[in-house]
Amino acid sequence: MRFLPHLGIIVGEFVRKEGPYSLEGHPDVAHWEYDSQVKITDPIAGEITEGTMEGIPWGIQDVEASRVWPYTKGRGIKVAVIDTGIADDHPAIQKNYSGGVNILSPMFTPYDYNGHGTHVAATIAGRATDLNIVGVAPRVHIYGVKAFNRKGSANLSDLLSAINWCIENKMDVVNMSFGMPKVSDTLHEAIRVAHRRGITMVAAAGNQGNSGNVDYPARFDETIGVTAVSKDGRLAAFSNVGDGVDLAAPGDKITSAWLNGTIREMSGTSMAVPHVSGTAALLLYLRRDLKPDHMRRIMVESTIPIQENRNYGKVSSFQSVQFLARQMGRFIP
Repeated sequence: MRFLPHLGIIVGEFVRKEGPYSLEGHPDVAHWEYDSQVKITDPIAGEITEGTMEGIPWGIQDVEASRVWPYTKGRGIKVAVIDTGIADDHPAIQKNYSGGVNILSPMFTPYDYNGHGTHVAATIAGRATDLNIVGVAPRVHIYGVKAFNRKGSANLSDLLSAINWCIENKMDVVNMSFGMPKVSDTLHEAIRVAHRRGITMVAAAGNQGNSGNVDYPARFDETIGVTAVSKDGRLAAFSNVGDGVDLAAPGDKITSAWLNGTIREMSGTSMAVPHVSGTAALLLYLRRDLKPDHMRRIMVESTIPIQENRNYGKVSSFQSVQFLARQMGRFIP
């Protein structure tokens, strides 16, 4: 039995589904649901290499993050990656890694044996110019919140524990590169609570190439839902679009950190999300009291148009920071 105090949720095993011990109609239970399984948004994986010759990843260049680094690198902002863990010994991540939690085995560190969480973390907080792996916000405190196993699946109950930990430990931004097709009222309530506490939650739209069928939790109003664009500036073919998507970000053929100090190219809306989480951290450094909805508005109003799509724009770290600076009466050229 686990009690999640910030969410008012109990996770436990209840044997009887009916009879006097049923939870249905119980006077002390407002809502209950069965535990279910959630998968990381299955990315398209490319080659694993020892290093890269291509220079800074194209996605980081595309959002023009480096143009605002003289003013903000997200220093001191706490970003949690709810994922498969983080390989904290990777040279691109170790300087910014600040700890975390292993929800699956609390006695162990949240080390990554899958690779997905490490890849995402380095896109946010990478800091290895010699490897050409640099993140959007290369001075943030990055935290690994391991809720997914090495096969990339998690129980809903573990995700709830992960969000509870993020609230407890006062995270500023939560990166959620995962999704589920069915709505969960309990997950929605957990995200509502985090949102009310001022945590910016960023989630992946999903990789089924669907129009009008976006994954949860990206579809919830309280999250910033992110779909993916390719190098050519168009929406990536695998991207889900529809209600819940707020903006797009680079997500196709993204080079980032992998296990054993290596580098890997990956594609998916999972890879797009950290570009937005990193941008949120850049903004928060300039204004710590930014609320999640204000943050969303700044990013959406500062987007770059996407070819052949009028519904969304592409995130621009540079234009977002410039926009916020103008609101604060400052000038960033």
